[in-house]
Amino acid sequence: MFGMKSFAAMFILALVILVSAGSKSFPQGPGKPIEAPHDAALEIASKHNLEVARWNVTKRKAYEGARDRLQEIIDTYPDFSRMDEVVFLMGELHLKLGKSERAAEYYNKLLKAYPESEFAKKSRARLDELKVEPEKK
Repeated sequence: MFGMKSFAAMFILALVILVSAGSKSFPQGPGKPIEAPHDAALEIASKHNLEVARWNVTKRKAYEGARDRLQEIIDTYPDFSRMDEVVFLMGELHLKLGKSERAAEYYNKLLKAYPESEFAKKSRARLDELKVEPEKK
């Protein structure tokens, strides 16, 4: 059987192997870009403003109030995790306010900045309705 000395020697050997393996880098596929951490307080405030803006659009039809809330998000926290939705809603609001050119600017901005967004297809459809060609990247 193993004595205490051989057990300690095997433990140290295993520890050395683990430590040396940890210092090597093993490829694990393509890396994802590192995102900057979001500011928790600004994220919460922006989510609140987005919810209020959505409510203003759908329930109250208060388009100017919704636009102000969304503009506040754009001005104060451009790294907001739902910025694609903010940009899309800005386009929708300007469309409802009769500002088609401004709405097209927001739809194009969404297509450029967030091409994989869930709102990209809707933005393309809106540009088609407005008979505006999507801007090239």
